[in-house]
Amino acid sequence: MTARKDNPDIDAAAAGRAIYEKLRARLEAEEWGRVVVIDVKSGDYEIADNHLAAALRLRERQPGAYTWAERVGYPTVTRLGAGYRPDNRS
Repeated sequence: MTARKDNPDIDAAAAGRAIYEKLRARLEAEEWGRVVVIDVKSGDYEIADNHLAAALRLRERQPGAYTWAERVGYPTVTRLGAGYRPDNRS
């Protein structure tokens, strides 16, 4: 993946995943299934039940946010078709 033109020095995917990994233990214990949107430049983040709500709240605090989103505990933010159930959750 290449960096966007407005932030050529930042790989949003790599930076977002690195920040998420630091937050993973707390988020998976308290926010399973919710969406976290992370500003990869500042490390600030917002959690909500859906991507849009989290992104809008984060952008209120960080108007120029360069964001990455993750669904807590899942491999993707959204899904198409069949559901996903991690082995360690019921």
